[in-house]
Amino acid sequence: MPDKKTIRQEQKAKLKALSPLAKAEQEEQLYHKLFQQPAWLQAQTIAVTASLPFEVETTPIMEAAWQAGKTVGLAKVVDRELTFIEISADSALTAGESFGILEPENGQELKKSAIDLVLVPGLAFSDAGLRVGFGGGYYDRFLANYEGESISLALAEQRRADWVPDNFDEVVGQVLTLTDE
Repeated sequence: MPDKKTIRQEQKAKLKALSPLAKAEQEEQLYHKLFQQPAWLQAQTIAVTASLPFEVETTPIMEAAWQAGKTVGLAKVVDRELTFIEISADSALTAGESFGILEPENGQELKKSAIDLVLVPGLAFSDAGLRVGFGGGYYDRFLANYEGESISLALAEQRRADWVPDNFDEVVGQVLTLTDE
């Protein structure tokens, strides 16, 4: 079995090679599935990470949340810990220290207990909810004592289960895919 470092390299290459049209088609289907989930429908506050170009685009998710009257928290790393800052459509964003992902420049931090649904990013996902992220452990530490709902959106190219999980790996509550297995 490949190690996580190898999987990260393989997955980044696979996702970067995906045609923009094929990616957009999958994203639309995943958004449709997400917006029908009870966890989404019932959530008043959602938490997301600004996506990198090869990841599932999160801007349409934030826009749908605002249209539905939900509060949106955007990920920000502070002292190697993942926090979520409440944002609006016109919040100022800047490249963060972790992986260059856009983060809010300022704003009110959301309490973990106030977040109803966190959308968990990653490079690879198993059907059992295991994931390979970018290697910082931010979401594993966040999910360890998070009691709300968690969902990941997985493109077809992100589905795999050929790694051995570490004892600190946290399981995502639900992985949405394009198949209903």
